[in-house]
Amino acid sequence: MWLVPLRDGIGWPPPSAGERARAKRLRHEADRTRYLRSHGALRMILRKLTRARLDFAVTENGKPYLPAEPRLKFNLAHSDEMALVGAAFDVEIGVDVERIRELVDYGALAERFFPPSEAALVNGQPDFFRRWTRLEAELKATGVGLYGMGIEPTGEWTIAEIDAGPGYAAAVALPRAGMKVVVHEFGGAE
Repeated sequence: MWLVPLRDGIGWPPPSAGERARAKRLRHEADRTRYLRSHGALRMILRKLTRARLDFAVTENGKPYLPAEPRLKFNLAHSDEMALVGAAFDVEIGVDVERIRELVDYGALAERFFPPSEAALVNGQPDFFRRWTRLEAELKATGVGLYGMGIEPTGEWTIAEIDAGPGYAAAVALPRAGMKVVVHEFGGAE
């Protein structure tokens, strides 16, 4: 698992043609820059883990994978100036990071999107984001992403909160109990 600050001064790789095309569709220059940096970091990290071609494909629900290296599971999330990349062999992985910000009614959002058991426990805005990242990481690991919001989780999980710095909440989820989570700081020379 890698914590990736999306700042200047890191040796970001040039984007692929597909990344450039997707970035062009984003409305704001800052969003395009963050998108390209987070995907560049993902490619740099995956390159350290496999020699297989980094030709990405997506599942029916949109989760990316590498057909040339199906054992390598990975996930990417980014929010504002921070990204999180999770990678594991032979076990699915989901990650999420969110910048903590003001919301009009976090209680109503929790009731709408969280499983009932989680919605009842939300206690304040920072807690909402802490719980949101845990839940979204879990849903991303299952491959359903936000389509699974409101569904009670099943099975045994390793879910760990990640310290992404002040003003952020972050989590990683793996659908297997007792997994060890190691966090690396991404610096560009990966």
